[in-house]
Amino acid sequence: MCLIVKKVVWAVVVWGLTAGCLAEQKYDPTWKSLKTAPIPEWIMDAKFGIYTHWGVYSVPAYQTNIYGQEMYTSWENDAKARGIRKYHEANYGSIFEFGYKDFVPMFTAPKFDAAEWVDVMEAGGVRFAGLCLVHHDGFCLWDSQFTRWDSKDRGPKRDIYGEIAAEIRKRRGINLLATFHHARTYDHHLSRARDAGFTEEQKKKLDIYDPQYNDLYRNADTVSKEQFGTEWQNKINEVISKYQPDAIWFDGLSRQIKQGIIEEDKLLSCISNYYNKGTPYVDHPVIMNKLPSGKVWNFPVGFGLRCYENGRDMEKDVRGDWLIDRAIGYPWTWVKNKQYPQDASYHIVSIVDITARGGIMLLSLTPKGDGSIPAEEVRIMREIGDWLKINGEGIYATRPWKKVAEGIDVDQIRTVDYNPKRKEDSASWNFQDLEASNGQAIRFTRSKDYKHLYAFVIGIPESGQVTIQTLRKGNVVKNGSGIQSVNILGSDATIDWKQTQEGLTITFPDKLPCDVAYGFKITPKDGMIDDAPRELLDDPIKRKGDWPVFKSVR
Repeated sequence: MCLIVKKVVWAVVVWGLTAGCLAEQKYDPTWKSLKTAPIPEWIMDAKFGIYTHWGVYSVPAYQTNIYGQEMYTSWENDAKARGIRKYHEANYGSIFEFGYKDFVPMFTAPKFDAAEWVDVMEAGGVRFAGLCLVHHDGFCLWDSQFTRWDSKDRGPKRDIYGEIAAEIRKRRGINLLATFHHARTYDHHLSRARDAGFTEEQKKKLDIYDPQYNDLYRNADTVSKEQFGTEWQNKINEVISKYQPDAIWFDGLSRQIKQGIIEEDKLLSCISNYYNKGTPYVDHPVIMNKLPSGKVWNFPVGFGLRCYENGRDMEKDVRGDWLIDRAIGYPWTWVKNKQYPQDASYHIVSIVDITARGGIMLLSLTPKGDGSIPAEEVRIMREIGDWLKINGEGIYATRPWKKVAEGIDVDQIRTVDYNPKRKEDSASWNFQDLEASNGQAIRFTRSKDYKHLYAFVIGIPESGQVTIQTLRKGNVVKNGSGIQSVNILGSDATIDWKQTQEGLTITFPDKLPCDVAYGFKITPKDGMIDDAPRELLDDPIKRKGDWPVFKSVR
């Protein structure tokens, strides 16, 4: 039997065994049962994922991706906010004559090319990728039988997610992500209009009050919570059935569950069906459990992969499995003359720090309304990917070491400030402080088999030499036999190093393989890297100390 045939047969056998294991592992539609679902290895190995914020709101391309909500307001409230109505009426006409729905025919996306999009994602070195399939405005980027407001029937007249999914499945080593933001669609467009003081005559002229557009705007005045919840579930199940995403991320569910907009039994049915069915591409799918504003998790704590938006409200010493999501550049959408204060170096040091602490980074692209990806985002992704090609060995499929950081540590990049909008303290992360490091910031990772330790030095010391105190004699190798070798990732250059009681002193080579952060691979003489286990925290609700206890939805 030839080698190729053997590989094919072996792949079929492995898939069959995996499918058999999944078939035996059944989840009931209860939180108790679903909490037993593992966080699969594949997502923890991935470290870096990508998705997009792109839709009808990308056509006006002004200020925000909730343009459709903010345009329906009074002049007084508009002046106090972002001036969306003023911009809209100056460029498109009165909101009584040109509503949000009128952007849909303009959303033709002539430059959208799924292969080009996935090329950009792949060039960035991501290991899972997908789209925001539907944002708060309710317009769906797939061919859906449950709405006429989708990209196949209107606008681009294409199954956008279907094309992206098919292209991702062609790429080796990239799994498929689906993100859903439409739990917030219920009464979304009317939320500002209710305080606008519109007269009954004015309401008759606004499309958000017009019954013929109920199926887009989903107003609480005309659509029941039960109707909306059923439609919400149908759309989720449809995507799961048609495209088999390996991971799902939800935005803003906690409030909707509490208010009965999303019925808990329907949600539990949806999740258990997804986990029981699985996908043929991974051993176990995963759902991400986001912490929206207000410190209330989408799902009960203990279920899913914990997710913090841009690290907001994350514990100082986060444990267990978790993810940070953020935009490649704010706002969360393409806007005219968009700036990118966070360059590739910012995202690279973020990946290093997040990986060292045991997390994953999920980045969002913000394509233009015409379907093209901005040149700056293409460049940033390429530069991240170039760095990962060199240093990926110390990032992908690694795990946290007993020590996370040296030099500029976690305390120094975390800030807690009062948030006047939320009327409470809120934590944020200052990755730019790492970006400015000249060799002071060091982050550690280790291989899963404990055979190698990786020390990432961010920036270059003026002396061209760094002493890593954590790696002093007796603090690296479990049996105390010492270090066999030190190499710099991406180069065959011989590294001058010396280990003493003060630390591991490394001299940088004359020619460096990359910029921003430099990965040094430390291999023990005999035995394995020492790793006194850090206590894993699967349930942050049990934590006391540096941050208020988070609440679950139940």
